[in-house]
Amino acid sequence: MKKRVSPMASLFFISALAAAFHSSSEAAASSQSPFEDNFSIMWSENHFKTSEDGNTWFLSLDKETGCGFQTKQRYRFGWFSMKLKLVGGDSAGVVTAYYMCSENGAGPERDELDFEFLGNRTGQPYLIQTNVYKNGVGGREMRHMLWFDPTEEFHSYSILWNDHQIV
Repeated sequence: MKKRVSPMASLFFISALAAAFHSSSEAAASSQSPFEDNFSIMWSENHFKTSEDGNTWFLSLDKETGCGFQTKQRYRFGWFSMKLKLVGGDSAGVVTAYYMCSENGAGPERDELDFEFLGNRTGQPYLIQTNVYKNGVGGREMRHMLWFDPTEEFHSYSILWNDHQIV
């Protein structure tokens, strides 16, 4: 049986106040490469602010929308990391998602890795929901209780993937 390895295009949605840091196999070779050389804004350009050196983007959320960005290139393997600070208090209706997908609009046959931070009305701790889709088949959804408050400070969340593992 032939093993199918799908090149992953990285697609990230962030709908909470966040500072984004990028590192990948290509960008690591040029650590001074500005963020916009590797990523493009998908929507809500006015919700992005760039650091002076161009290597850090700050994303924001308001009552109407969040924002989104994606890589300009496709990757077969890599490591992506973000520092996020989530909305505190009543966060019902706020889903902060950080994910990678085989293609924007890939449809039901997509490959996808995702983190979803699920807010709530009671102010209780956030849950992180993770899932992996291969050829459009998920069923690996898991929910995790956090042992820290993701609304008090920025925390790093990372995905490492290659042909052999997803970490």
